[in-house]
Amino acid sequence: MKQARSARTRQALIEAAAGEFDRHGYAGSSLAQISKAAGISMGALTFHFSSKEELAATVRSRGHHATTAVVHQVSAAEAAPAQAVVQLTLALARLLEEEAVVRAAARLTQEQPGAATDWDSAWAPTISDWLQAPGAEGSDPAAFSTLATLLVLGTEADMRRRATALAAGHSPVQQLSRVWELSLSGAATPHGAGSGDGVPGRPVRGHG
Repeated sequence: MKQARSARTRQALIEAAAGEFDRHGYAGSSLAQISKAAGISMGALTFHFSSKEELAATVRSRGHHATTAVVHQVSAAEAAPAQAVVQLTLALARLLEEEAVVRAAARLTQEQPGAATDWDSAWAPTISDWLQAPGAEGSDPAAFSTLATLLVLGTEADMRRRATALAAGHSPVQQLSRVWELSLSGAATPHGAGSGDGVPGRPVRGHG
């Protein structure tokens, strides 16, 4: 009973910290703010986490783990490499949209680069590996990999500003789907992304 209560308290603190880091960044967040957001005393917070740095590291680790799980899920679908990359970028956009801990991990990575659990390391190397694998289509996997990486990072930055997505009336996943359609000049339409499934309709040809 006591152990379960302790686990709930710890989870509440991580969720509150993720929300604060997502909205205000590392420098703009404080343990007092996190304690208040969680509705948990400062004494209980410091029992579980001795410092803001430790909390931030935990949030980054959780965000990294959630992202890695999505990478594995997309990989298990065994799509053609370029198609898998498009699917993954859409899945990452959805994850960013839905999970504060992932947005926080992405923001903390930008503010404090070089940590062992950089958010980018959960997905960017996989994109490169897929496109350079034997049998992958296309003559310029490096360029396609760069495009995919920039689209994910750009989606995260645009989402943080919020204004574009809200003004257009589209979710980040819908916007990214449209960007892919335009970028690939009709070679592949991310069919079904508008309905939220994030699965393009057919393999991408001639790109990566």
